[in-house]
Amino acid sequence: MTVIYFTDGALIDDCLIRRSLLRIPEVIESLRKSRDEFISCDLFVAMNETSAYRALNYHQRAHLKSILQNALFRRWMKNGIEPDLILKRKDYSHFNELTQVFQKLSTIDTLNVVTIGPGLDELESFLRLRLKVCSKPMNEFISQDPHLKWFWNEISTSRELHS
Repeated sequence: MTVIYFTDGALIDDCLIRRSLLRIPEVIESLRKSRDEFISCDLFVAMNETSAYRALNYHQRAHLKSILQNALFRRWMKNGIEPDLILKRKDYSHFNELTQVFQKLSTIDTLNVVTIGPGLDELESFLRLRLKVCSKPMNEFISQDPHLKWFWNEISTSRELHS
């Protein structure tokens, strides 16, 4: 069973992550299509500059995160695998509601959870430690995509240079 899990997109608040996302064709396409939805804001500037991103209000940031995650999901769908279930962190008001769903899912032998983040959240450690699902219960989409191998390496390198 393939489950797509959308995190809350918290890592998108990081400017280095946003800049790296701009190198993904599906993200660029989605931003171009959505630019009219953001009044008095250039999405490409907001993706590149922390001050422009912070100038977005809460709802604009949430919508931008949704646009970015949906772009990553469209890229994943090109694999030709149809997900059996799609779960979004924002649809659950409390973490324990989400964990209850995953407790039920953990009984499935062939559970494959693909995370659309970017990155993972605390759900991964919950599955691994508390439910003992398997050694690698979640697969982060960007890490799996052979054409995006540069993504996390570039983030790590940039962090080391700026530290």
